[in-house]
Amino acid sequence: MYSSGKHSDRTIKRIGIVAALLGGVIAASAPANSAPLKVGVLLPGGVSDHGYNADGARAAETLKSQLHADTKVTENVSIANQADVYRQFAAAGYDLIIGWGGQFTDGAVQVSEEFPKVKFLLVNGEAQNGKNLASLDTNVEDWEFLGGFVTAKLAKGKAIGWIGGQCFPATAANLHGVEQGAKYADPKVHIVSTFTGDFEDPIKAQQTAAAMIENSGAAALTGNLNNGWFGVFKEAQSHGKVPLVTEWTDNHQLAQDVIASSIQKSQARFVLQIAKLVADGHFEAKHYQFGLPADWGPVMAKTALLPQEIYDEALRVQKDITSGKVHPVHDVSCPK
Repeated sequence: MYSSGKHSDRTIKRIGIVAALLGGVIAASAPANSAPLKVGVLLPGGVSDHGYNADGARAAETLKSQLHADTKVTENVSIANQADVYRQFAAAGYDLIIGWGGQFTDGAVQVSEEFPKVKFLLVNGEAQNGKNLASLDTNVEDWEFLGGFVTAKLAKGKAIGWIGGQCFPATAANLHGVEQGAKYADPKVHIVSTFTGDFEDPIKAQQTAAAMIENSGAAALTGNLNNGWFGVFKEAQSHGKVPLVTEWTDNHQLAQDVIASSIQKSQARFVLQIAKLVADGHFEAKHYQFGLPADWGPVMAKTALLPQEIYDEALRVQKDITSGKVHPVHDVSCPK
């Protein structure tokens, strides 16, 4: 799968920006004498997940600090209500509305047609209309390859488990990146994966984790969840402290006895680039794709549960990815 050679409304104030987070953000400022850019963000869950939703809030705060944008975040937007929330922002005069997740595609496509003067950005999606709707995604497999590598090393020759929410191109690429990294670490490793259908439900995630540990012999777990992670923490703790690799930021304080590492990634840096184009009048309604930058900080977080030799190996593999020596394949196909 890999190839060697030359891929509730509130303004969020409680989520602080970490300076130069994961390689830094691009310095930017609002054009002189211009009105502040008004940006609305739809999140699928609450920022208390310390993960995907928190990263959406981080992106909003980045736009506020770097572009002096007037930002507002709506948490816990359901799929059924997404079009209404998009409309509320558009009718209120927002310049840029960001749907944080591929599950917000349908609403973005529909409402962007209704409000042609408003710019829309879909994060972790592929929709575009050539007029006012753009999308952003990353070669997430570059980051997830390292997560899979570490998870397989932690499993010590046994099976690993991956738990996701819904499958669409971005989340499929996440899964396949983990698979590739795990096989790079241990070609014989057995990988069990499941999409529960819900990123936010901790009960579904906990039940899935239990099945992977008890029935499939998973000795380490990773995945792509939001608030669902809290169920995985609980199950890992109840099974002799199965090591976990989480995502987005070093959040091991949430379960210090089981979280061995985290895949440190953020989309704030990339969202800022596109918002800057909107502010400058250079926005293009196309798909924007970003890979792992060479100046990114360590992707894998070091904790007391992660052996130094595994951490050092992960750093070496990261250099091989950014140099092009190791090139994870961008596979967006959902498992059949």
